[in-house]
Amino acid sequence: MLAPTSVDIIILTKNSVRPCLKECLDSIYKNIPVHNMIAVDGGSTDGTLELLKQYPRVKVIMDTRGNRATSRQLGIEAVQTDWFVFLDSDIILCDNWFEYVKPYLKDPRVGAVWGAALQRSASDLARYSAMGRLYGKDELWIAVKAGRKRGLTHDTIVRTKAVEGIVIPQDLHVLEDHYIRMHVEKMGYRWLSVPKPYCYHHAHARERPKDYFTFGRAARKLGFLKLPTVLMYIFLGVPKSLWIYLSTGSKRAAKAQYVTYIYIIKGWLSA
Repeated sequence: MLAPTSVDIIILTKNSVRPCLKECLDSIYKNIPVHNMIAVDGGSTDGTLELLKQYPRVKVIMDTRGNRATSRQLGIEAVQTDWFVFLDSDIILCDNWFEYVKPYLKDPRVGAVWGAALQRSASDLARYSAMGRLYGKDELWIAVKAGRKRGLTHDTIVRTKAVEGIVIPQDLHVLEDHYIRMHVEKMGYRWLSVPKPYCYHHAHARERPKDYFTFGRAARKLGFLKLPTVLMYIFLGVPKSLWIYLSTGSKRAAKAQYVTYIYIIKGWLSA
């Protein structure tokens, strides 16, 4: 089976100029043969739409009253190519991204390939560094380990046939990515998490607490987080945060880890 010669891109945006939308778009057009750039926008007012229009073959779909679930659904419905790529607006692709992913696409059993996301916000980078020291592994290994547990869409190429008939529940503002993975696997395809290609992820830490609470609720409803894992979060919250502080000296990263677990647990219990 031949790899595609061009692919549609789906990118979700809402006031996404910061931290790195221009660099993100530049890396896309440099490293992927773009058929159409499908931008699903939540009502940007910061110049996001104006920036998008500077690039070729951009199709903007407005979804001002939706969320990540409805925006991904709209994006999928607009795809015209046999394969398409989900890309977050706060990532920068590695060089030769498409060349790295092409060999996987020749396997008819593969429905999607997620490339590792290397964290670049200071807090996340410190946490990944601490976990790397604990396991004796590098950041790339930690990233792939996370991607094998759940469906992620930082930089994920998807076989269009693998999402035929998908209806993403509209209340999934988070974990809509994992729902897509569940659908792909239900259709009989494999979802791969690989170290190459990879991307650099510049996350918006200010959005995290609310998202993690919502994550906890959605994770219980989808069956993604079960009681043993939640109990592990409860018992490991303080020790893990302490390890992060002792190994990196970052109070911010240690606090972020603790807050992450607390909000996920609260969300899970509220579901």
